[in-house]
Amino acid sequence: MSPTTHRPARQARLFMPGALVVVSAFGLGGPALAQQAPKVTPAGKLELSVGGFSRFLWALGDIKNKTGAQNASSDFRNDTEVHIIARGKDESTGIEYGATIEFEADTSRNENTDETWIFIKGVFGELRFGDDDGAADNMKVGGFSVAVGTGGIDGTVIDTPAVVGPSNSDDATKIVYYTPQLGGLQLGVSYTPSSESVGDTLAGTKTGGFKDWVEAGVTWAGEFGGVGITAAVVGGLAEADFSGRNNDLKTLFAGVQIDAFGVSVAGGLGSEEVLGVDRDWFNLGAKTEVGPVALSVTYGRAKLKPGPDPENLVLGAELGIAPGLSLSGEVSFFDEDRGGKDDGVLGLVRLGIDF
Repeated sequence: MSPTTHRPARQARLFMPGALVVVSAFGLGGPALAQQAPKVTPAGKLELSVGGFSRFLWALGDIKNKTGAQNASSDFRNDTEVHIIARGKDESTGIEYGATIEFEADTSRNENTDETWIFIKGVFGELRFGDDDGAADNMKVGGFSVAVGTGGIDGTVIDTPAVVGPSNSDDATKIVYYTPQLGGLQLGVSYTPSSESVGDTLAGTKTGGFKDWVEAGVTWAGEFGGVGITAAVVGGLAEADFSGRNNDLKTLFAGVQIDAFGVSVAGGLGSEEVLGVDRDWFNLGAKTEVGPVALSVTYGRAKLKPGPDPENLVLGAELGIAPGLSLSGEVSFFDEDRGGKDDGVLGLVRLGIDF
């Protein structure tokens, strides 16, 4: 977007021999020209909006045991993104289209964006093209779905990916398709040629990525007597883009969320085989509100063969202070089971602004 700035109108000046006359409200030309406020306007034909978030986090406790990389028992970090969202609609066909660009704004980040994709949406469903999460990751439902704060077992710093969802292509460049919702039912599928292709970078050297990655999901949402139910089954297939190991990736995960009487409960089960390692896992979660505070508990456990059996229990609370301003805290009781000292308690406090 190229901003166009309108400068404030200047007062007209009339130069005459021997005198300087300034035209004002009481001079020539009638009332004074009102100053215009600066504006930022779209340079193209789509409606633009700016959003994002800025979050300050304080982690304390057994950081080294959790991450294996830090000696400190207390540390600060930032998490900041700026989102540019472009939207348009062709009134003659009803087709909607646009783009989403999520800029990384933290001083330590090397990549300039997180996700960048365009979409076309109509009665046929929705197509996305670009760097976005795959259908399996976007459609999964589990204990993590009801977590407050940064997301519990699927959150920031205190998360444990092995107990959450299936392996996924993350933000590698892909095509995603979602069907329209019919009777609460929706299907989704995505195709990623190479997990190493991100942004304007092609796959290049094949050192550890996956190719021909197909992810799919089906969700259903409905309500019976005031009880809301959301269920999902997601999975994926891919082949390792290098030789010398078991080349298959197969993953499947199913979960459900139930909302009733001010309480939400959710859980999921998954099984996966990737590069000769089998992973079976499950997760559970619950959320409720007590006055202005939202509370949640999430738990997950995984069993890897060969490998560790990590587990994580996270208690979370979040307080909405003002519109767009929140304060949250999480406590994690974890055991990474890597061998050695890799269990403990880790706390996280976050002050966040969403704009």
